[in-house]
Amino acid sequence: MFDRSPRKLRNYLTIIAVTMWAVWLVDMSGPGPLDLVGKVKGTDFLHFYVMGSIAREGRWEQLFDADAHEARARAVVPGSEDVVYIPVESPQIALAFAPLASQRYVVALALWLSAVLAIYAWSCVLIWRDCAPLHAHRAPIAAACLAFPGFYSEILHGQLAVLALLAVAFAAWALRRNRTFAAGLALGFLVFKPHWVLAVGAVFVCAREWRVVAGTAVAAVAQVGVTFLVLGTSVAGAYVRALQAIPRIADRLEPQPSESLRGLFKLLIPSEVASLLVYAALAVATLLMTARIWRSAAAIELRLSAVVLAAILINPHVNAYDLILLAPVALLLTSWAVDRGPGAVPTPMLSACLCVAVAAPLYTGVPGIIRLPVLVAAMSAILLRLWRSAGVGSGEGTLGVELVAHAGA
Repeated sequence: MFDRSPRKLRNYLTIIAVTMWAVWLVDMSGPGPLDLVGKVKGTDFLHFYVMGSIAREGRWEQLFDADAHEARARAVVPGSEDVVYIPVESPQIALAFAPLASQRYVVALALWLSAVLAIYAWSCVLIWRDCAPLHAHRAPIAAACLAFPGFYSEILHGQLAVLALLAVAFAAWALRRNRTFAAGLALGFLVFKPHWVLAVGAVFVCAREWRVVAGTAVAAVAQVGVTFLVLGTSVAGAYVRALQAIPRIADRLEPQPSESLRGLFKLLIPSEVASLLVYAALAVATLLMTARIWRSAAAIELRLSAVVLAAILINPHVNAYDLILLAPVALLLTSWAVDRGPGAVPTPMLSACLCVAVAAPLYTGVPGIIRLPVLVAAMSAILLRLWRSAGVGSGEGTLGVELVAHAGA
């Protein structure tokens, strides 16, 4: 990838990054909380800001009251009537955003996006530092990280997925050093998004990594326990009721299908029961495949990549900004490929699939019936190729050759 023309690759990625962020800056340049096309700046950040204002005032009875949320959102950003948020987020998010709610919306958004940038950079550096083959290619890697579509989507939506990325980066750092319980503690932080902690927990349960599972459980229970110790049982009860209501309001929560196996089959199969059964069967197959990869003698870069891909595929609720979690996959597979070097007849399939997957946040406007089969097929094909490499010793070398030869194509 980098051995051919690092300067050309760097320039190409820089052009992409500059173009993306120039468009974003122009859109954000208007005064006030609405962008140039009349949408709320930071979109989803308004929801977190409202939660923070509720927490700051101590009006916990409003935390899961949709009418109260809507009234506060209209007061904060007049003209946001077309945006409706259903309060099902965890109470710890409200506590975390309470300090930002003391600022005007635009100021709070600027502070949050600055934090997102810092956390994203920290996460990428944490992964990159363990990728020795990439140390000689700092400029192309920096340009690639800035041009990464998942990061762009995260900034565009003012979302929280960057916190999940940081947890994954710390877990990867710990797993490389065989600090499995510490890796679990990092992953347990994801309980502020319960579907993510359940997804990664399922992967490591199937892989029989019990110290990781134990660490995840300890961290998750601690975070939830401290939150409800501070807020009381009434908030805990309201949160449980909100979670129980999710199946009934799933279509309102997720107007677009999930960027995962669940979303794909919900879109393709009209029967809810049939789509759920197909999803469950393929999720189990994905978990078993990933467990085989993790417990194999394959390189750690391949094993970590498989875990992240599996967590995304089996997760029932994945948005475009959640695909920021593909950043470690791109870095890890590229590092492993560069380390192996070229030397055999390549095939373009694997690199093409990686490019399709990481670019997915850029084509969210494409109809789901086209976008989802392509995205899910791309992630599944990468995972299947990792599985084949883990199962056949001679396959590991060919995978590196494919990636090196075609990642820049």
